[in-house]
Amino acid sequence: MTVAAPSTTESSLTVDDAYSIQELVIEERLKRGRRRAGWKMGLTSAEPPTRPIVGTLLSDMIIPSGSDLALGTLIAPMVEAELVVRIGETIARAQTVAELERGPHEVGPGLEVIDYRTTGSSGVEDWIADNSTVAYAVLGELVPVAETRPAEIEASLYGDGRHLATGKGKQVMGHPLAAVAWLSQDLLERGHALERGHVVLTGSLTGHHPVAPAGRTEFTADFGAMGTVTVRFHP
Repeated sequence: MTVAAPSTTESSLTVDDAYSIQELVIEERLKRGRRRAGWKMGLTSAEPPTRPIVGTLLSDMIIPSGSDLALGTLIAPMVEAELVVRIGETIARAQTVAELERGPHEVGPGLEVIDYRTTGSSGVEDWIADNSTVAYAVLGELVPVAETRPAEIEASLYGDGRHLATGKGKQVMGHPLAAVAWLSQDLLERGHALERGHVVLTGSLTGHHPVAPAGRTEFTADFGAMGTVTVRFHP
C-alpha cells in the first residue's frame, strides 16, 4: 500500500523534518521487536555530487545472496549493485578513510532492493521520510577490507542474464569508504553510531533497474574476484 508523500501535505518539509519522520517510523518498528542492524546510503554516486541521504536497515531487511522475494510484498521494486561494508568494531567518533582501511571491517558484493512507497514525491525530503526508499540489503561473501581495494572494484549487474550496467567503486564519493567516513560523522550528529556488526550499503554503482514480472525477475551482480550476489523475485 502506498501513502501520500509528506511534502504533498506539508510543503515546508525540511531534511530535518524528514529524518524525524523516518525515526518515528523506525522507533515504532523497534518497539515491535525488530532490531536496528545497519544503514543505507543514497546519492553517494550522484552527478553532480550532492549531500548523501541515509536510511535505516532493520535485521529482517538484511538477506543472503540467493534469496527469493515475493512481489506481492513490494510495490515497485528496483535493484542496484552496491559495495557492502560490515563494521567490525563500534565507531565512537568520526573516522577517516585511512582509519577505516586499518580497522577490522569487511567489504563485499551486495544488491539493494529499493521500493518507493509514497505517491506524489517531490524529491529528497520525501525519500528520506520513506526510509530513503530501502527495502532489502542482499549480501554476498564479505572479506577483510585490508584484502581489497574497494575503489578499484568493478561490478556488472545482470537481469535474467542480460547485462544492465557496469560501475566502479570509485564512483561512490571517490572511494566507498569515504561514504562510510561521511556516515560516521552524520550518525554521531543525529545521535546514532556505527556499531559492531552494522551493515552499510555504500551507494549505487549501476543505477537502479526495475523488476519486470514478465521478463526480469532474477538479478545478479558480478564483482569479479570479489564474487557474485543474486536475488530473485516471484509472484
